[in-house]
Amino acid sequence: MMKNRFIYIWASIILTQLLTSCKKDFAAYNQNPDGVSSVKPGLLFSNALVTSSTQDMEPRTNYCHAFMQYGYSQFWSGTTYLLSDNISSRYWNNWYNPIVRNLEFIIPELKNDPSSASTYAAVRIWRVFVFQKLTDFYGDIPYSQAGQAGSLVYTPVYDTQQSIYADMINELRQSIVILNNNSNQLVQGDQFYNGSASGWKKLAASLLLRIGMRLIKVDPTQAAALVQEGVNDGVMSSNADMPVLMHNVNAPNDFNYSLADQHFFLHKTLISHMRATGDPRLNIYGAVYDKGANEGGVVLSTDTTKYVGYSFNAADSLPNTRVTYSVYQPAATPFFEFPYAEVAFLQAEAVLRGFITGDANAFYQAGITANMQSLALLSGNPSIGDAQIAAYLAKNPLSGNTDQQIALINTEFWVSGFMFDADEVWANWRRTGYPALIPNPNTLTGPSNSPGAIPRKMPYPQSEFTYNSVNVNNAIKAYGGLNDFNPAARVWWDK
Repeated sequence: MMKNRFIYIWASIILTQLLTSCKKDFAAYNQNPDGVSSVKPGLLFSNALVTSSTQDMEPRTNYCHAFMQYGYSQFWSGTTYLLSDNISSRYWNNWYNPIVRNLEFIIPELKNDPSSASTYAAVRIWRVFVFQKLTDFYGDIPYSQAGQAGSLVYTPVYDTQQSIYADMINELRQSIVILNNNSNQLVQGDQFYNGSASGWKKLAASLLLRIGMRLIKVDPTQAAALVQEGVNDGVMSSNADMPVLMHNVNAPNDFNYSLADQHFFLHKTLISHMRATGDPRLNIYGAVYDKGANEGGVVLSTDTTKYVGYSFNAADSLPNTRVTYSVYQPAATPFFEFPYAEVAFLQAEAVLRGFITGDANAFYQAGITANMQSLALLSGNPSIGDAQIAAYLAKNPLSGNTDQQIALINTEFWVSGFMFDADEVWANWRRTGYPALIPNPNTLTGPSNSPGAIPRKMPYPQSEFTYNSVNVNNAIKAYGGLNDFNPAARVWWDK
C-alpha cells in the first residue's frame, strides 16, 4: 500500500502570499535581501509541489476534458473549440507564477551546496515536469530566460520546443547522476517520497520514458534510445512509486473549487466506450444526478445502464450523469501527478515498437490493474475488486496486429487519465491519434475557431502581445502566423 503523505504547508502558503507582490508579468520576482533571500529552499520547493495541484484547473477541464470528450459543461469553450483567452492563459499564468518563479529562485541557491545535492536534483526534475506541461500546451515558450526578472529580464525570449526538449533531457540525465551519487541524502521539502532520493530517481527515469515516446514522429531513433535509457535507469514499477499529492482542507485539490460550480456531465463518448467494455470504473467516475448542480445535487443511481452522457447530437436524450462529486470534489481528494499506469502503458507501446524488450501484454495488464487499484486512494475509498479486474482483463485482451494493439493501449491510457491527467491525455492523443475521437460535428457550421478539427495547441496569452510583443510575434510565425486554432498550430513533436 502507498504510504500516506499528509501536507502541513502553512508556512508555504504564507510564502506564496509574500512572493506574489510583483505583478508586472509572469516572470516578475522581487528579491528582497531582508526577506525572500533568507527563505529556506525546502519550503519553497514544498510550495512549488503543492501549488502544482492547488492551482486553477479550469484550463484542464474547460479545454482538455472537452477535447478528449470526457465531459461537458455549459461553461466550457472547449466543447465547440472556441478561443477564450481568459481560460487558455490561466495555464501560463498559474504555472509560470509562482511555480516556475520559485523553482528558478531555488536552483542557484542549491547549486553549490553539497549538503543539498539531492534536493537540487529533485528541484531540477520537477522543473522538467512543469516545463514539459507548459511547452506541450503552448509550443515554443520562454524557457532559458524564464523567471529571470531578478536579473532584469522582463521580456524573455521564446525558446523552440525542440531546444527545450533537448535541455530537459540533459537536466534529467544530470539529476539522475546526482541522485545516484547522493542516494542517502534526504530531499528537503519533498511531498511525494518522504525525502527518498530513489523515489525521485524513478520519477526522473519515467520522465525520460515519457519524453522519448513523445518523439516517435520527429525522431524515432532518439525516441528508442531515450526509452531504453529511462527503463535502464529504473522507471516507476508500481503505484507506490507514483507522485501523489495528499491534500487537505488547508491546501485543497483545486477540483474542490472547479467542481463546486462546474459539476460537469460525462460525455457520451466516454460512457459508451466504458459501457461496451464492461468497465467497472464507470460508476466511480460518474453517477446519475438530479437536475441540481450546486453542491453536487442528489445521486439518483449508480446503475450504469441508466447513464446518459452529453451528446453532440441535439436529438439524443439529455444527459443525466455527472462526475462523481463525492469522489473528486472533496478538499482532501489526492491528486495523481504522474500515474504509474501511464508508465506501464508507455512501456507496452514501446515493446510493440521494438524500442525495448519485454511482454507488451504484461505491461498493458499492469497499467489497467494499477489504475483500477489506485482509485481506492480517492475520497470515499472506492474500490474495484480483484475478480472485477480479472473479468475486465479477460473481456478486453491485448489482441490484433501491432497497430490495433497500440490503439488498445492508448485507448486504455485515455480511460485511465480521467479527471487528473486530461492535459497529458490530450498530449498523448496528439502523439498517437488514440483514442480515435470524432470531432464535434457542430463546429463545421456553428461557432468555432477550429471548424471540424480538435485543436492541437493552445494560443499564447493576449498579455504577451502587450508585455513581450516582439518575442511572441516571432514565436507565432511557426504556427501559421496566427494566435489561434488554425491547422498549422501544432507543437514541434506533433507532425
